[in-house]
Amino acid sequence: MLSLTKPLAPLRHRNYRLLFASYLISMLGDGVWMVALPWVAIELGADNSGLSMVVGAEAVGLISCVLIGGALADRYPRKHVIGWSFAAAFAALATLAVIHVSGQLEIWQLVGAAFVLGAAAAISGPAADAFTPDLVPEDDLHAANALESIVRSLAVRMVGPGIGGLLIALVDSFAIIALNAVSFAVAALCAAAINSRTVAGAQGSGGDGEAEPEGEPVPYRQALRYLFGERWLWVLIVWSGVVLLLQSGPRQVLLPFLIHNDLGGDARDYGLLIAVTGIAAVVSSFLLASRKPPRDYPRRMLLAWTAGAAPLALMVFAPSFWLLLPLGAVYGFFSTAGNVYWSTLVQTSVPSSVRGRVISIDWLGSLALVPVSAALAGIGSSREFMIWLFVLGGTLPVLLTLVTLRWVDLRGLGAKGAQQPETQQTPEHSEPVVPA
Repeated sequence: MLSLTKPLAPLRHRNYRLLFASYLISMLGDGVWMVALPWVAIELGADNSGLSMVVGAEAVGLISCVLIGGALADRYPRKHVIGWSFAAAFAALATLAVIHVSGQLEIWQLVGAAFVLGAAAAISGPAADAFTPDLVPEDDLHAANALESIVRSLAVRMVGPGIGGLLIALVDSFAIIALNAVSFAVAALCAAAINSRTVAGAQGSGGDGEAEPEGEPVPYRQALRYLFGERWLWVLIVWSGVVLLLQSGPRQVLLPFLIHNDLGGDARDYGLLIAVTGIAAVVSSFLLASRKPPRDYPRRMLLAWTAGAAPLALMVFAPSFWLLLPLGAVYGFFSTAGNVYWSTLVQTSVPSSVRGRVISIDWLGSLALVPVSAALAGIGSSREFMIWLFVLGGTLPVLLTLVTLRWVDLRGLGAKGAQQPETQQTPEHSEPVVPA
C-alpha cells in the first residue's frame, strides 16, 4: 500500500537528519559546480585540452582514492571520515577563491582543486553509504536509500545545474567558487554534529542504541576474502561493471551525436531528455520509498536493472527525437529502482566491519570502466558502428541477467540482515576474522 509519509520516516532520527542535510547540501553544491566548472575554465582561457584536463582531474581523484575511502570508513569513525573529506573540499575551494581574488588563478590550480573534490567524493561517498545503516533502523533503511536517490536526482540533475546556470548569468566565477566552498563547510558541520554515542547498529533503533562497536579493524585481505566468498556479491558487482562498460559510452558519447546528426536535435533536446530521465528517477525513488521492499527484492533488483538497460537497443532506431523520451523515462525509472534495491541489499547483508571496503570496490568497478566505455565509443563514427554498440549495450545485459539468475541464488538475501564477523584467536595474535 502506498504511503505518503513513509519516504520521510528516516528523518525522524536526529543523527540521520544531520547526515541527510550534509548529503543534500553537498549534492546541491556538486550540481552547481558541474555546470560552473567548464565556464570557470573557459574564463581562464582553457582550450579543449585544458578543459579536458580540468574535468578529467576530478575523475582521476575519484578513481584513485575510492579504495582508500572504503578502508578509512571501516577503520575510523565514519562521521569523522565524512566530515574531514568535506573539510578538505572546503579548503581546496576556499584556497581557489583567495587565489581568484588576488588575480593569480591559473588552469593548473583549477585542475588541482578538481582532483581534491574528486578525492573528497571518493572518501565521503562510501563512508556515507556505509554509515546509513548505523543511523536508521532496518525498517527505514529502504526509504532512506530511496530518499537519497530523490535528492541526487533533483540536486545533481535539476536544481543544482539550474542554480549554477543562473549564477553564471548573474555573478562572476568567484562567487560560485565561494558558494560551493560554503556548502562544503556547512556539510562538514552537519556531519560533525552527529552524536557518535547514540549511533545505533544495523539492527538498532535509529540513533537510540549503543555506540558503534570499537575493535581492531578487519585487515583488507580478509575483507577481500569475505567479498569473494560471497558469490552473489562479487557476481553482481561484476555484472554492474560489465553493464556500465556496455552502456555508459553509448549514452554519454554517442547519444548526443544520434540526437544531433540523425534526429536533427540540439542541446535543448538533449537537456530535455536528461530532465525526463531525472523526473522518472524521482518518481521511481518516491514509489519505492512509499512502501516496504518485497521479500524477493534482490531478484527484482536484477530485473529492474535489466529493464533499464534494454531501451538502449531501441534508441538507435527511433525515427524521431520524441520517441527517445519514453525510452529515457524507462531507463531512469528502472535503473534507479535497481540502484535503490542494491544499496539496501549491501547495507543489510554485508557486515559493518567490511561494508565500507565492499562499497568502495563496487564504486571502483563502476568508475573505472566508464572511461574505457567512452574510449570504445570513440573508436568509430559510422552509423553501422553506432548501431552495433547500441544494440549490444541493450541486449547483452538481458543475456547476462538470465545467466546470473541461474548461477546465483538470490533467495533469502536482504531479509536476514548483516551478521557481524566473529573474533578468532590465533597463537600469534588476535584479530577479527570475516567468515568466508
